[in-house]
Amino acid sequence: MEIFFTLNLLLFSSLVSSEVNQGNDRLIRNDWATLSDQTTIRFFNPANYVPGLDIDVIWNQLGQNISCHVDQDNVAHVEPPQGFDSNKVIKAFAHGFSDTTKNCDLASVDGSCLTDYVNAWMEASNQGYNVILVDWSNLAFALQVDGWDDYLYDLAAKNSIDVGEFLGKCLAGLSNGYNVPAENIHLVGHSLGAHLMGKAARTFGEGQINGDLVGRLTGVDPAGPRFFDGPILSAIPELAANIITPESAQFVDIVHTNGGLEPMATNPLEPRCGALHQLGHMDFYMDGGSVQTGCVFGQDALPFGACSHMRSVIYYLHSIREPSLFPALGCSSVEDCNNEMVEDPAVIGYMGEQADQFYQGGRQLLYHDIQFCHWNYYEYSNWLCV
Repeated sequence: MEIFFTLNLLLFSSLVSSEVNQGNDRLIRNDWATLSDQTTIRFFNPANYVPGLDIDVIWNQLGQNISCHVDQDNVAHVEPPQGFDSNKVIKAFAHGFSDTTKNCDLASVDGSCLTDYVNAWMEASNQGYNVILVDWSNLAFALQVDGWDDYLYDLAAKNSIDVGEFLGKCLAGLSNGYNVPAENIHLVGHSLGAHLMGKAARTFGEGQINGDLVGRLTGVDPAGPRFFDGPILSAIPELAANIITPESAQFVDIVHTNGGLEPMATNPLEPRCGALHQLGHMDFYMDGGSVQTGCVFGQDALPFGACSHMRSVIYYLHSIREPSLFPALGCSSVEDCNNEMVEDPAVIGYMGEQADQFYQGGRQLLYHDIQFCHWNYYEYSNWLCV
């Protein structure tokens, strides 16, 4: 992961970046041709899945691109690979800032490999899911510059909303053209990818032939800086208008691991990459939602909140494998969740893949106390903890 390096650039980026909308129509700063070229919608067919295959070759050996382009009339033309089964549930994941789904970084502290979501979803469903990984890494790249007022994190954040618009049109085209029910689509996104998927879900609803909303949307530690007012800089209007919300899908669940009410990744005392705000139907505050056990001291520790921010991705992956791993208790307010104060010791839900099965209506705030200090994509323990 590059996140702990690139977050050093955020302060410089933010201090002089303006809020100029360079967009046209629904797009903030891109065009359809660029988005089609720079967004890979990679499909993994359960009929072709091979259990036990090394994760570093999943992308190339199992994945096939879903072809999509949007014409001058804003109509999406979509063609899935041969063998696409429209009756199966779609599970889709989008990465965040300076990240990628293409490659595995097994030498990193967290052993990051987002393609392991393919394994987890395939195994959990007995090869019953269509899995999609959305790679927009060239537009999420940290060292982008397109003028004195449009670069680095702010540029990538604006790109995320444009990618969401493109992806939403493509998914609506897939639903309309190949009879994919909206309730069979579950979108998951991390950090900037959470807002990207939120935008995709809303765009899908506008373009779906019956106006149906995506069945489920999960935001794992949605990005905070510039989507919400920070201690130094205010939100960028185009970003604030496009945050993930409960209205984005039929059911929206949020996992908070490095959130702040006034987020700033480069704050030396309280680095916060995510948003602490209530954003879904069920908001889960892991260890209070701001700092994760083992992320300040110990073998997992990383600067600028990077460890806590990435923990949301790791927790969610483990929840696919172990649905009852994260029992959650109710809180009366965001502040109470953040301060680890619960209303009652009774478990009322579980964070992760099975969260929707415990939804009781309205908007719920939930807290979970993390019991292990060491986590990566494949294991968790209390080994070498401080």
